[in-house]
Amino acid sequence: MFKREKKVYLELTDAERRLVLNYLLSWRNKLTSQGQDASPVNDLLIKLTTC
Repeated sequence: MFKREKKVYLELTDAERRLVLNYLLSWRNKLTSQGQDASPVNDLLIKLTTC
């Protein structure tokens, strides 16, 4: 009846992690400047920084 979502784990080097972090921050800033909801990007940023 209920299907469990598959979890995906990424192993990133420090350089890759910085690139992803910078991209997500830029994307979040672009969304907020356009007045769009950036909460999904914020959720990704939290997950990335708490690992």
